[in-house]
Amino acid sequence: SKAVAVASLLSAGIMSAQVANADVSYNAAVVSDYVFRGVSFSDNGFALQGGADYSDASGVYAGAWLSTIDAPEDEIEYDYYFGFAKEVSGLAFDAGYIAYNGDDAGLTNAELYATVAKDAASGGLYIDIENDNNVYLEGGYSMALPEDLGLELHAGYTLPDVGDSVIDLAGTVGKSLDVVDAALTVSFIDEDGSGDSEILAFVSVSKEF
Repeated sequence: SKAVAVASLLSAGIMSAQVANADVSYNAAVVSDYVFRGVSFSDNGFALQGGADYSDASGVYAGAWLSTIDAPEDEIEYDYYFGFAKEVSGLAFDAGYIAYNGDDAGLTNAELYATVAKDAASGGLYIDIENDNNVYLEGGYSMALPEDLGLELHAGYTLPDVGDSVIDLAGTVGKSLDVVDAALTVSFIDEDGSGDSEILAFVSVSKEF
């Protein structure tokens, strides 16, 4: 659940555990803009991304993920995470820890998170435990569209320790092709009370193997 594209929202794909069997999987993506919680971390330019995940039948999982970034200088963001995921009575629970690393981009921080999902709906809570004690709340809904398309809707709300709270909204339309997954995402961010808003649109092509 890292960002909102098939390389991001399906960065739920990057950060979700496959708990049925022990498994190691890999993923790679090219995105026209690396957007995280409504903010571009690639200066509205292309980014290369990839990661690896391990999960076993107990529900324990761990993984690492990397992306090129440009905020304010070219460098590599590298994240790692671990947690526990389980489905109980039709509810999918997930709780864990994630560390973001990218000094020049101000990404060196860590969060504890907990998410729950049922059918097409999901929700999550992320608590920054290293820097400003920010709290991030998110909700999502997915649905099938004609022509084998899928739609992912996302809403997020950042409650900072200081400053204005931030709302970010996103909609992703994706399609699985024979070789890769492709998606178009439109993301909107607004800082409460400031009237400052921005809309970003970007495409992604990803592959999991």
